[in-house]
Amino acid sequence: MTLSRFQTLNRHEVRTDFECRLRNGGDCARWVQMTFQPLSREGDGDWLCTCADIDQLKRREQTMESRIRLHTDLLNISQDCFKLISPEGDVIYMNRAGCQALGVSEDSAFGMQWLQLLPESVRVAGEEAIALARQGSISRFTGCSALPGEPLQTWDNVLTPIKGPDGRTKEIFCLSRETTAQRIAEDGLRQSQERLIVAARVSGMGIWDYDIATDALYCDDSWYNIVGLDPAQPLQRLADFSPYIHPEDVGRATEVRDTAAQLIAQEQDYSIVFRIVRPDGEIRWVRSAACMLQDLSGNATRAIGFLSDITDMLRGEMSLRNANRELEKERDSLAQQCLEDPLTGIANRRFLDSELSRICLRANRTHQHIAVGMIDIDHFKAYNDHYGHPAGDKVVRAIAGALKSIARQSDFVARYGGEEFAFALPSTNEPKPILERLMAAVEALAIPHEKSPTGRLTISCGCIVRRGGGLMPATLLKAADDALYDAKSAGRDRYALGR
Repeated sequence: MTLSRFQTLNRHEVRTDFECRLRNGGDCARWVQMTFQPLSREGDGDWLCTCADIDQLKRREQTMESRIRLHTDLLNISQDCFKLISPEGDVIYMNRAGCQALGVSEDSAFGMQWLQLLPESVRVAGEEAIALARQGSISRFTGCSALPGEPLQTWDNVLTPIKGPDGRTKEIFCLSRETTAQRIAEDGLRQSQERLIVAARVSGMGIWDYDIATDALYCDDSWYNIVGLDPAQPLQRLADFSPYIHPEDVGRATEVRDTAAQLIAQEQDYSIVFRIVRPDGEIRWVRSAACMLQDLSGNATRAIGFLSDITDMLRGEMSLRNANRELEKERDSLAQQCLEDPLTGIANRRFLDSELSRICLRANRTHQHIAVGMIDIDHFKAYNDHYGHPAGDKVVRAIAGALKSIARQSDFVARYGGEEFAFALPSTNEPKPILERLMAAVEALAIPHEKSPTGRLTISCGCIVRRGGGLMPATLLKAADDALYDAKSAGRDRYALGR
């Protein structure tokens, strides 16, 4: 190429400059800038050639280009849109997601006005945000994009000024995160404009930028607001942040180098949840997420990420879990109340029906015996009329207690209704001993009953025994009730065994 250029110069006798590599006598070559200048206008063929060594500058330029390509590839991985904007609002750079969202070719030289790519309805808000960023403040606004034939997309745009040595904003970094799904959900739940604004404010995140090599930390105002610190007194190093991290979390929250190397090896982004301790002593839960940037050797050099306060969300989840536990307790209590007789505390008629069905199924399967009985308090109406209903309720509770006292663990006793009780004795073919104990327990109560022929409170009981095989609860209760009728007909204060 160099020879070809020289031959062209020799014909046209025009000065020119170009870059090329020259061998230095070995296999190595260095970049130089060549300048060819004709010495006279007469065309006598004499030339002045100067050569400047630009090898170091050229190699630095190539390194920077590689890093830029690397950074570009990293940015293109993200689904978020990254943009670099001039203070006047011209697009300097957009990653792949940004180009796709706005319908701009990745090969574009950019330079267009960013806001002109957005729908007119959000341009005013965008102009205000750019104006604030131009003045040196981090700004934010909700934007949208609409490609032909595609549904409307909404974006949360965070504009961070990049300042030069003079403190003036030279460029603006914009992170656009798609919030379309959030917008659809919010539109369905909250239609008012005020709630949308509140939701956007509440969902704010703080931006942080950490240079791993120099241990330099930069955080925006939102980050300081989350941590409870004054942005006018910024933290300079990662160690400066350690006192504001909960002692139990400080190790894993500040171990950047090993974590970064591991994440890069696994091709993962950084994400961690930990606790912070604000200067006023308040403990808050935060989530920190970041993208790791690396050099040509694959070493992590920088982390850029976001910090969000998730305390309220976690507290909400905890409150929900507590509420669910209370509901479970209440449900269990209600279930117990539905199956328990409120006066006596033993099973009620509903529980009797379900439990007797279960006992019958087991007896039918095992062909074991089962005894079922019915109990009635003798002359109970006369007792109530003479002593009063409160005394009658007390008597019902006393009989229930006597019945429970003689029942085995496998037996089942229930209040059938009014002054009637029922019981089931699984695996029992000889119920007489239990019935004798029942009658003795009632007699031991020695409850006076002036309207009874015996002068005391007594019961009548009817009991039947059946072997499993086609047993039905209704049939058993009917047979037991018939036996109870026999006991009453025989003079009460006794039990009768039915056939």
